[in-house]
Amino acid sequence: MTTQYQQRATIAAPAQHIQDANQLALCLGESSADDQTFTTASYQDAQGNLYALCSTVAKSIFADLAGQPLQAPDHAPDMDVEAATRAQGILQINGGTASPDVIAVILGDRKESAQDHIAALGLSRVPSTIE
Repeated sequence: MTTQYQQRATIAAPAQHIQDANQLALCLGESSADDQTFTTASYQDAQGNLYALCSTVAKSIFADLAGQPLQAPDHAPDMDVEAATRAQGILQINGGTASPDVIAVILGDRKESAQDHIAALGLSRVPSTIE
C-alpha cells in the first residue's frame, strides 16, 4: 500500500511565533487539533533562542500549499487567517538553520530521521533543570 505522506517536515517555531505557527498548522493541516501542534519551546539554538518543534510526515504538496494564499479550511472555519498569514510570511523551507525571525522547515523524504533534521536546523534539546 502506498501512502500519500511521502515527505518528512521538521518545523522549528521560535517561541515568540508559536501562536501564529499554530494557526498556520491549523490552516495547512487536516484536523481541528492542529492548532496545538507547537506547545513547549523545548529546543534551543547555539545562542540560547528557544523553539517549539514538530516533525511529521507530509503530503508532497506541502510546500506548494504553504506558498498559496491562505483560507480557513472546512475543519476550522473560524481559524485566525491573519495570524496564519503572518506565520506564512516568515516560513523558510530548506533555507538553513533556525533563527528567531523565521519559522524554519527541513523538508525531505519521509524516511529521513527527525534527529538529522533537528541537527540540520542547528537545534538541541534544552537541558533539564530537574535535580
